[in-house]
Formats: sequence, C-alpha cells, structure tokens
Amino acid sequence: MYYYLLSILKKRAPLLYQFLKKLKNKLFFNKKFINKLNKETSNLLNSIKNESYYEFQKKEFFKTKDKKSKVGILEINNSCNINCVMCDTKSSSRKKKLMSLDLCEKSVKEMHDQGIRSILLHTIGDPLANAKLKDYLKILRKYNMQAGISTNGLMLDKHVDTLTEFFDICSNIRFSIDGVKKETYEKIRFGGIFEKLIENLNLAEKKLKKIGYEFSIDLVISKDNFDELGEFIVFFKKYINNPYKNMHFNFMTSLSPSNDYFLSHNTLKEHTSKNYYCQYASSLIPYVLVDGRVSACCRDYDGSLVVDDINKNKLENMGNGNGFKTLQNAHIEESDKIDNYDLCKSCYIIDTRVSKIWRNNITNLLYKYPNEKAEFYQNFFNENLNFLKNINDTNFKKLAQKYSLV
Repeated sequence: MYYYLLSILKKRAPLLYQFLKKLKNKLFFNKKFINKLNKETSNLLNSIKNESYYEFQKKEFFKTKDKKSKVGILEINNSCNINCVMCDTKSSSRKKKLMSLDLCEKSVKEMHDQGIRSILLHTIGDPLANAKLKDYLKILRKYNMQAGISTNGLMLDKHVDTLTEFFDICSNIRFSIDGVKKETYEKIRFGGIFEKLIENLNLAEKKLKKIGYEFSIDLVISKDNFDELGEFIVFFKKYINNPYKNMHFNFMTSLSPSNDYFLSHNTLKEHTSKNYYCQYASSLIPYVLVDGRVSACCRDYDGSLVVDDINKNKLENMGNGNGFKTLQNAHIEESDKIDNYDLCKSCYIIDTRVSKIWRNNITNLLYKYPNEKAEFYQNFFNENLNFLKNINDTNFKKLAQKYSLV
C-alpha cells in the first residue's frame, strides 16, 4: 500500500511530494540522526578493540542468514559505455546482451509475489546504456515497483524525457563519479569525457531535480583521487540536496576478476582482508542476470556464482536451493571448499566496521560544516585516514575534539 500511495503521490501531486520529502529530511536527518551515528561509532570502536574482524563478520553473517531480501536486482543489460579501472567490466566473459521484455516481466512478477517492492537496475552494466530503458520501466510501473538507478551519467541526455515520464516509479539517481579533475576522472573512468559528465549533471539539475528527483553522488577512494576529495565536495555539492546524506566516499574493494588495481591503489591496507563470511552468501539477494540465470553476487563477471535459473525454477525456492546452499556452506564450513569459487577466493574487503566509522565521521563533518573550503575538507580526510590506520579511542577523541564531532 505504501508504494502504491507513493507512486500516486509522485504522479498526481509532485509539489506535495517534494514538500513531504523535505519535511522527512528535517524530521529524520537532524541532530538526533547524528547522535545515533556517534553512538554507532562508539559501538564499532568497542568491537574493533574486543574482537577480530573475522569474529565480527561471522557474527553478522548469522544475524542475516537466510533472511528474505526486500530488494531485487535486475540486470536489464550487462554492458557499460566506459571501463573504469577498478571495475574493468570489459573483462566480463558473459555474452553482452539485453534482457528480453518477457523475461523482465516474469522476473518482476516473481519478485513482486515475494514481497519485493524495490528493484535496482544495475549490476556490472549501466542501465542508461540500454536504449530500451522505457520499456522496462513500463513493466515496473505495471507491478507498482520502485526502481533504483546507479549510473555514470554520461548517457543521461538520451533518457531525460523517459526519466521525467517515469518519475512516479524512479525518483532517485545515484551518480558514480571518481574524480573532480578532468585528468583524474578520465584516468579512472576510462572512456568517459569529463565535459560530457558536467553537461549531463547540469541537464539533470535543470530537468529532473526541479520535478523532485533526488540525486546522490558516490566516489570510490583510491590513491589516484584521495588528494582531491576536498575539492570534490566543494565542486559537486551543488548538484545534490543534503551532501551529508547524499554524498558518499567509499573505500575500494576488489571487484573485477583482476585485483591488480585494487592491490596497488588501496588506501587502507591495514584493514584489508579476505572476504570470508560474505554478506552475499548469508542470504540470497536475487541478481537476475540478462539471460535469467540468478547469481548470488554483483561480482559475477563470468557466471561462476550463478546459483539458479528463473527460467527453470521459482524465485521463492532459490534461497534453499542446492546452488545457493552449496555456496553458503562453502563460506560457513571454513574449509578449502571456498577455493571452488575463483571469484570468492580472490575477493578482498575493507573491514566494514572501519568503513562505517569513516563514513559516519564524514557525515558528521558535512552536517556541521556544509560550506567550508576544499582545504578544510581535505585536511579532515587526511586526518580521518591517519586515525583509521592507527585506530583506538585516544586517536578518535583527538579527531573528534578537533572537529567537534561529538
């Protein structure tokens, strides 16, 4: 009912929707929200002091084990118009194609029947690289699904009218941008053109933001762009509402089959480890691939993490199916069975507790200091990273006191 009313509100009373969304931000993303983050940070610091990441990850794994996902992922295309160095999507050996509309509808219907009401349209492909985006959104509207889109933004101009038309089911766009300088951006997002990105961001602000779209901007941190993070905030914050909520700086994890870029450009080696007890093996988040096979992971470049097929089996049965349970048990048993999955065997991750503390500190800073100069923000990023490299209560208190984080 909530999602039905939400889509009706966005379609028939967009001004009221915008007002209510602003009210929601004021009510829920305020000082209480920041205090909650500070409490979470304190708990995470205690966890780091008292238990290893392995122990923490194992505990978290069993908390979510076999829980039904509230979100589905639909790979309407597995192609991307650029080839980012940390993703290297061109190395995917799966055949490039578009998902058939019949398969899309079958998948959406099954997700709907499972209680899923929000579907993400991105995996290793950019949904705006799909010329038939409108046809897929029509199907999502038919089943009253909310759509999530993550994009590099370089092809937004080709879909701006479609995105305007389907605002009732898609009202949030996440832009993945990894550099504020042309040379940095085009090195990391290989094949991208910085001027085209800015042109499309301006178009999104002019045509989409005014009707109620909310944008977020994500950056993957690497040695190539770390020294530009302060400048990044100052330059890009004009495109989003509430930077403390909608601007995200994420540590890089191993994603592509080759870990070369990750290993050479990782900024936090001190807290990097093999991704044992992976969240994707805890419970099945259904990644329906372009051909209908269902994968357990967004890292599935070659189909080796496929656990089932929606053409042959019902989605409701897959979480307990042999394919997923075999993958799950390979993570649980702490044996060499994990080596049967090459992508799992070579998967690295930053301690999620450390990543969360990093993000909480940045959220707190941007909430308190929304209009500072690039140098101020960059100094904080430098000190925040140094704190994480030698993380303890004393160093946190020094950082927190200096920037009034608590």
